[in-house]
Amino acid sequence: MKLDKIFIILGLIVYSSLAFFLGNYSYKLLLVFIGISALIFLITKLHFEPFLSILIVAIILGLFLGLPANKLIDSIEKGTGSLLGHLSLILGLGAMFGKILEELGAVEITAKKMISVFGLKRIQLGLLIAGMCISFSLFFDVAFILVIPIILAVAKELKLDKIYLALPASIGVLTIHALFPPHPSPSIITKTFNLNMAEVFYYGLIVAIPTAFIGGLLLTNSNLVKTRVSSDTKEKDISVLKIENQTMSTSFAILLMLLPVLLITIPTIALGIPNLSETIKGILTIISNPVTALIISLLIAIIELMIAKHLRIRSIVPLLSQSLKTIAVVLLINGAAGGLKQVLVDSKVTDEIVRLTNGLNLSPIVISFLVAAILRISLGSATIAAITTLAIVEPLVGTVSYSPVFIMLSITAGSMFCSHVNDPGFWLFKQYLNLDFKTTFKTWTLGTTVSSVIAFIIILFITSFA
Repeated sequence: MKLDKIFIILGLIVYSSLAFFLGNYSYKLLLVFIGISALIFLITKLHFEPFLSILIVAIILGLFLGLPANKLIDSIEKGTGSLLGHLSLILGLGAMFGKILEELGAVEITAKKMISVFGLKRIQLGLLIAGMCISFSLFFDVAFILVIPIILAVAKELKLDKIYLALPASIGVLTIHALFPPHPSPSIITKTFNLNMAEVFYYGLIVAIPTAFIGGLLLTNSNLVKTRVSSDTKEKDISVLKIENQTMSTSFAILLMLLPVLLITIPTIALGIPNLSETIKGILTIISNPVTALIISLLIAIIELMIAKHLRIRSIVPLLSQSLKTIAVVLLINGAAGGLKQVLVDSKVTDEIVRLTNGLNLSPIVISFLVAAILRISLGSATIAAITTLAIVEPLVGTVSYSPVFIMLSITAGSMFCSHVNDPGFWLFKQYLNLDFKTTFKTWTLGTTVSSVIAFIIILFITSFA
């Protein structure tokens, strides 16, 4: 039996159970279930355009949920505009920053430095940390595409199993991408919940570090994956780590990779210092905003590129314009997801969610994780899964006694769950490493599933003491 058919059968079992339960509890929840199922069918089976699929489902679902026709489009436009107002800036600036880092060779410098520092015995740890550092500033697909050629070259030179090196680094990239601003879904949730950035990064690191280590390192070296180091590899054989015509120092390359994060977190922490003047508070607040942090980082990177390669600004402008072309489709799809989110909010479906939660005594953290995980399996896109889950669980934030940061982390942890054939990340890992389906499922799919569950367990543990 083909793997996609197995997923369909498992999905039907889950969906049938949910439909029976929701139909007995609330017709609105049943309609939402049917609408999401239709969306999944359009995207995964009919291969219909995701942007158009989401809009069609949002309109039809809104009508069935009782939204007046004259207010339905306004609701979709409001949700789309609200999301894109923040997301377009994040995605646009992030894409430009990533392009400049690529031109500077910052990814290659960072990755190879980590490998040389940690040595052959701890090369996986070095690549894991490199992947995490790189992913703070680059979106998943960009970070992956830039770091994998380095990994393959090192694996060939040192006679190492390519999965032995690639899986830890890839899990490191995914973990940071899923859990931290300025990446799309954590940024949107952080803004919606009005979370403190310092708190987001503090608890995010507590979750992310063991998640990446267990999902990346321990899993790769377990009997489930079975990767091995070649016995004839020698520590001194590291000529592949040399970088010709290095444009900047290693320390500056790493600092530049982490600069957006530092600009977000340090001013946020500084805001807690007592007796600060209003002027200083205002400046720190502006700097700590992810959009401002990316602008500052981008300008510094542009100046560095101009100095390092003796370029004028007119030579850099085409690079920036080229980078923006790659995010158009992503913006449209996520904007439509924001419209669907607003339809669910305006039709009062979220009130039903609160009533269901109170009646069954379900933890919002558990609901957040499970809904995001189911949508992730169904739709493939971690960002769309997180945004849709946000619409469902947002009303629950006011009902909890602990920090909403844990709900945010539960959503993003769930959005990492079980990457398979409908996720672009699955195909990136498979194609770049030239793997068969069985091996990809045993490594990448298993790795994302384990990492997601580990993150969720850690969140539950932390919450019990919060």
